[in-house]
Amino acid sequence: MTATLVAAQTQTPRRSVGLVSATATLAGQKISAAVRGGDAVFAMLSPIVFFLCFYVPLHRRFEVAGGDYAQFLMPIIFLQTGIFTAITATEVAGADARAGVRERLMSLPIPRIAPILGRMVWIVARMCLAICGGLIVGFSLGFRFHGSAGETIGFLLLVVVFGLALSLLTDAAGTVAASSLAVASLLMIPQLILIMASTGLVPAASFPGWIQPFVRNQPLSVFADALRALSTGADLDPTAVICWAVGLLVAGGIAAIAVARKQATR
Repeated sequence: MTATLVAAQTQTPRRSVGLVSATATLAGQKISAAVRGGDAVFAMLSPIVFFLCFYVPLHRRFEVAGGDYAQFLMPIIFLQTGIFTAITATEVAGADARAGVRERLMSLPIPRIAPILGRMVWIVARMCLAICGGLIVGFSLGFRFHGSAGETIGFLLLVVVFGLALSLLTDAAGTVAASSLAVASLLMIPQLILIMASTGLVPAASFPGWIQPFVRNQPLSVFADALRALSTGADLDPTAVICWAVGLLVAGGIAAIAVARKQATR
């Protein structure tokens, strides 16, 4: 008995891992898994495919009126990539939940928010890969940044913020949902409606009059118009897009914290 107590007293105390170290380690695991599984390649190729699918059949009709369709189309391609990144986040979070990864992580001496932060680091990396892929095809077909350096940085940051904010929400949904695959499939419907009924593919004036107010003011149109203004250097009233970006980030942050607390109390 005495020997046991002495051994317990001399045993090295369990040390907690810092938030940065834990997040970096978990993010590295996610990135390695994405590279091995091919998701990193898909992230970079998907905007190229999306761009060509819309550009090839539509650009001649658009350019007859004197427009540059590559310049017009690029914002919605990045936004669509952000939506697909968020849907992927749902599936990844659900796969972790089904495999018992979150229970194993909760038994480790790491901050409870570290797992989701690790997943979000991969989301940001995935968005950067998508931006690279999109810019490659966009620049080859005529897209250019005509604004200042600050506007170009704002363009790129807004794309990443959009994908990150949506992914925070869908990651939380995938973590707690009984079937993350069902949630991911369900998300395909609204994203299709929002993309087709937006100013991302054609101007609002091309839609019937009764739906134009919705087309102009729905979030994808707000983001697409802001990105288009930033890429061309046109005047931009940032109020609406900032409100949407901040609102989505706050909602995603609240969802992530709520899920982390729920897991900590299990």
